[in-house]
Amino acid sequence: MQLAFGLAAWLWLTPLVLGLVWWWYRRRQPPLRRVAGLWLWQKALRKGQARRRFDLRLFLLLLAALLGTLALAEPRVLLNRPGALVVVLDTSASMAATDVNPSRLEQAKVMAREHLNASPQAVLVAAGPTLQTFGPAPGRALLEALEGLRPAAGGADLAAAAARGRALLPGAPVLVIADQPPPPNSQGYINVAGHGPNVGITAIGPGFVAVGNAGPGLWRGEVQVNGERYSLEVPARGYSSLEVPAETLNAQILGQDALALDNQARFTRRAVRVEVARPWPALERLLALLGARRGSPAEIAFASGPPRSEPHLFTVFFAEEATGSALVFDLERTLPYLRGIELVGYRLPIPPPPQAPNWRPLATDQDGQALAWYHPNGLYLPPPQSLQDLPAFPVLMFNLVAPKGEVYNGLLSPEETLLPRPHPDQPLPPSLTLALAPWLALLAAFLLALEFYFFQYRPARARLETGLAS
Repeated sequence: MQLAFGLAAWLWLTPLVLGLVWWWYRRRQPPLRRVAGLWLWQKALRKGQARRRFDLRLFLLLLAALLGTLALAEPRVLLNRPGALVVVLDTSASMAATDVNPSRLEQAKVMAREHLNASPQAVLVAAGPTLQTFGPAPGRALLEALEGLRPAAGGADLAAAAARGRALLPGAPVLVIADQPPPPNSQGYINVAGHGPNVGITAIGPGFVAVGNAGPGLWRGEVQVNGERYSLEVPARGYSSLEVPAETLNAQILGQDALALDNQARFTRRAVRVEVARPWPALERLLALLGARRGSPAEIAFASGPPRSEPHLFTVFFAEEATGSALVFDLERTLPYLRGIELVGYRLPIPPPPQAPNWRPLATDQDGQALAWYHPNGLYLPPPQSLQDLPAFPVLMFNLVAPKGEVYNGLLSPEETLLPRPHPDQPLPPSLTLALAPWLALLAAFLLALEFYFFQYRPARARLETGLAS
């Protein structure tokens, strides 16, 4: 139970209001009293100085003023009673960090257990690389599932997890327990992040290893790559790279830090499965050099003729014929497989347009005539005989084939390696709010009515009756 004030500034006026009431009461004209002699009245006053009489009227006025001022401050009682609840628990890689004892995830489980124990109906959502949901069920029935949760090597979409839990238990508040900032669709949030240092491998590829440092200071250490040790310095909250003359790498950071999941990574290549519709010797030699082989199911297909339907597998179509040629004037630069491609100024045959929808020009001449086409799932190019001697052709094939054969192990997102830091908690909204202002105002009015009746109305009536009797 909590006591809150909507307009707490009114509380500062309480001493002033009470002081004004006391001052007004004391300066009012004293009532006339008939006595036999003034000396007898003074003697009676001296005898009464030893004990001061309780002034009920002043007490009623002060109490009414106090209650009225409190009512203006809009006090309310906030009650947190157990009810339906959705608990979203972050199980991303960073939750394995041990900068919070014993780990961020174990600390989060303690918080979640407390809320699930008190909830008569709950849903538990584990937010990792994939979402896991448990319930709806009584909160105690979900404790076994809670204990079985482990951090996964990936990030977490807390907003999607909160939406999933709300769909399973409509109307229930969502409590997120995580080390990253809360999503906007949550009602409560508990942060379990720490300030521990961490160093991790954030990227790896042919010939290089990138290392990130989440600590507050410069990191000096060693990285072992393919069995050989290399010294490396990484700035605070920054990155450094290490170049190694090897195509396949197995890297490990030597030493210990808050997160072990990002201390090892591996990069290898595998053969890419392709499907070639016709024998094109130049293309097949190039694919063999890139480590591709014929296999099923294919990852890339090479077909002849214009596209007649939308491809479901990434397919490179080669035109069988062309109608004239033109110089390339413009090239679509936003496609990732065109990295390092230079075709402007080269002469290409003009293939017939595709016979399927959703194909857009890839390369055009100065009149806007399309010389090549692209689709979200394919390419349509001039005949291969016109392309095989261009420097851009092997680069294009490399950009298409090589990424599909790259195998990465042990990498986390840089956000996980840099370890989320603490954010302010956000308590759940109270299940019941009781406004006290109307009751306090009603009680103040009642006290003023009592004061009026006993100290104004009754004495005035008694004087009136005495006057009528005389």
